[in-house]
Amino acid sequence: MSSKTVGLALVTGASSGIGRSYARSLAADGYNLVITARRSDRLKELADELIQAHGISVETLPADLSSSDGLEAVRRRIYEGTVIEFLVHSAGFGTRGHFVDLEEDVITRMVNLHCLGAASLVRSVLPGMIERNRGRIILVSSLAAFLTTAEYSLYSATKSFLNTLALGLRDELAATEVRVQAVCPGLVKTEFVETPTFNGFRYEGVPEKYWLAPETVVKESLYRLDHRYRPILVPTAGARMFLGILNAPLIGNLIRGMMGASGRRRIKAGKPAMF
Repeated sequence: MSSKTVGLALVTGASSGIGRSYARSLAADGYNLVITARRSDRLKELADELIQAHGISVETLPADLSSSDGLEAVRRRIYEGTVIEFLVHSAGFGTRGHFVDLEEDVITRMVNLHCLGAASLVRSVLPGMIERNRGRIILVSSLAAFLTTAEYSLYSATKSFLNTLALGLRDELAATEVRVQAVCPGLVKTEFVETPTFNGFRYEGVPEKYWLAPETVVKESLYRLDHRYRPILVPTAGARMFLGILNAPLIGNLIRGMMGASGRRRIKAGKPAMF
């Protein structure tokens, strides 16, 4: 085990993308890890890599946090094992399509994963962090928390929950050394955008300069936790500028209207959607 070990970090969604990048960065910083995701083979592969590279300990915990059993397994690990100094909740998935067309199971799993999962894991680690007067929590949100269209209402709503939670916890924990951050990236080059959900979306039409690498998101996120801290982080100056324009009274309303119109279509009258 590395002599520079600084504590234990729990990373959800660690099998790919942003979660995997957080695991690699925290391992390089000297954290021992508990990594969790659905794909056990991916977790083992990452664990072997990080143990070899950094001489830390890595525990793998395969679990589906959109299910009650999976969430309970991770919460049990929090309560029964070594105290968690750093929590990264990166597990998530996207939906595309009108809310009325989504299957009930998809709605339940997304709310469970993004909202209930985040709240439950934060509640599980927070008492120990407050008692020790130190700790870090990162909730992977999205730029979609600030805007939505007809095809992303559920996803945007669950990400808005994460932002609001981080804002409230900032005030609740103001007298402590515990910090909570909701990080809100835009387009990131991960497997997230390669899933069947997003088939037909013309990502090739998005200029290269608007894409972020997971490592870029993670680097800025970890830096800003300790320097010029804010509970809501939108990575990169370009994305923050876009958000500023979006919030401007006149041009912002125009852009939001155009974005809404591009995804809007009438629901045909007749037989209602059934759940």
